[in-house]
Formats: sequence, C-alpha cells, structure tokens
Amino acid sequence: MLIVLGMCSIANAQKIESLNVTAKGKGTISTGVDKLKIYSVMVVLKDNGEAEFTFYCDLQLSAKGRWTANESAEQGINIEITGGVVSGNASGSGKLLLRPDGKSIDKLNIEAKSGSRNVSIKFVADKS
Repeated sequence: MLIVLGMCSIANAQKIESLNVTAKGKGTISTGVDKLKIYSVMVVLKDNGEAEFTFYCDLQLSAKGRWTANESAEQGINIEITGGVVSGNASGSGKLLLRPDGKSIDKLNIEAKSGSRNVSIKFVADKS
C-alpha cells in the first residue's frame, strides 16, 4: 500500500515541459538612466528550451533566451537571456518563480547587459 502511494506522489509531481502565460502586476525595467514601469508580462517557454519574454510598459519590449527547470518548483526556472531588450544584443540571467499551481507567474527577475548598459527587470504578479 505504501509503495502505491509513493508512486502516485511521484506521478503527480510534474516537471514543466513548456509554458505560455501572461500576468498583470507591477514591476520595473531599470537601465541606470531610464526606469520603466511594467504593467504586464508574457512568458513563452518552449519545449525545445527556447524562451520568449514580452514586457508591457508604456511601450512593448521583448527578450529571448533559454530556460531550464529545476528539480523543485520552489527553486524556480532558470532563465538565460540571449537577445532582445531594446537593441537585440542583451545577455544575462534570471529566475522565473511560479505559483503553486505551476501555471501562473509569481515573480520574474532578470539581470542583463544590453550594449554598454546594465538592465534590471523585476516583476511581481498580482495576487488575483
């Protein structure tokens, strides 16, 4: 009986293979010179490891990169930025944290470099 219960919990712990989600919330994109308010974020994590991000501010900014899931959902999803964020040549890393449902954004934090500027992206989704 215990073996069956253990197998059920393993089967219920699903690893993310892809994700396409949008969240409203509050955040900022800071470059040291400019600071834009983020109102919404769209994240697309593809099953081939590619990632796309769209940040909705007073204008729309995007970034692309790669993603890898950790063994534990609490550790978040590792993000590597390989392009985008204004001039298209951004590089950096960050972390996407999901809510317990595994399908909704909780937080997104990215530190990148675009040209000669450091870019810091911080976003927290609304609790609704």
